[in-house]
Amino acid sequence: MKMKNILVMFTLGLITTFYACNPIEDRLELGDLATPEQIDVSVTSIDGSNKIVLKNNSPQFGGMWDYKFGTSTKMIDTVVVPVVGTYTVTYKATTAGGIVDKNVDVTIDEMTYPVPGYSELTGNGTGKTWVYDKTQYPDGTWGKFCYLGPPNANKWKKIWWDPAKAVGDEWYQDENASIRFEIDGANTLCTFIPESGEAITGSFILDMVNKKLTVKDTHIPDHAHPNVLPENVNNGLYTISVLNDSSLVLYQAQKKGWFWRFKPAE
Repeated sequence: MKMKNILVMFTLGLITTFYACNPIEDRLELGDLATPEQIDVSVTSIDGSNKIVLKNNSPQFGGMWDYKFGTSTKMIDTVVVPVVGTYTVTYKATTAGGIVDKNVDVTIDEMTYPVPGYSELTGNGTGKTWVYDKTQYPDGTWGKFCYLGPPNANKWKKIWWDPAKAVGDEWYQDENASIRFEIDGANTLCTFIPESGEAITGSFILDMVNKKLTVKDTHIPDHAHPNVLPENVNNGLYTISVLNDSSLVLYQAQKKGWFWRFKPAE
């Protein structure tokens, strides 16, 4: 009887081993992977504006739109983007064989519809140049444009120390320089324009939710002022204290707090 039980267990073991060794791919085969040509989607600008319509004309394929400034899982959606020029929208289609990317180009003539932050900073995408704001208020208090203040980006009107007041304007190496923000396709461009010499163009990242501006591969005027900490300015990350059509105030946590105050160039 014992021998019979041993034989049954041995047989069951062989069967289990046989099925366990078969690759799972043989039993759960994926379907065919669709080609981009089989995925019919469209991206259309409304009257050449920055309001675009995303439409999936292939209901057999679900998926997700990636329009660089956000995503959508709707079959048809209308979104506003901070773009001027031609750029690429991607539809990530879910097919039986896996995810397939379908890229569609769309051309936008102008940022007709405002995009908070981008519109004010870039002049609706076509380009906006900012210079230091040296405007004097009626009481004679302003005219300060690069200074130390309280370590709080919302208290930018209080000045603890203006370097020019103590040591002369020569500390402001870029007093007459400017910065320009614009959009080319989906590319954000930031250019430092010195009073003389060659301009330096890089890019920028705008995060209006957290009120942050990051400048990459270029810099803003007086980013290397003797009274700022190099390790803080080298990453190009600034807090936006003010951003509207007529004023841009940037802040960094330095020894206390350092502010840069700009206005649109005339």
